[in-house]
Amino acid sequence: MELKLITTYTCHCDFIEKELNDLGLTFERYYAEEHPELVERFNIRHCPVLIVNDARVIAVDGLTEGQVMSLLIDGN
Repeated sequence: MELKLITTYTCHCDFIEKELNDLGLTFERYYAEEHPELVERFNIRHCPVLIVNDARVIAVDGLTEGQVMSLLIDGN
């Protein structure tokens, strides 16, 4: 599974990075300011979001580790 974490310079998104690391997930962090093509392609309106396999966008702001894992496994 390929994961891209999209954040901004002003986003306090270190919590989601820690949760992903705690879950043992590999991901790349992208800053929206540096990658406007991702923002446009996936119609991103707020951060943080995860892009899964370049196909699915998941808003992860405020989610627990369990909720993130459930979304990644089940898609629910």
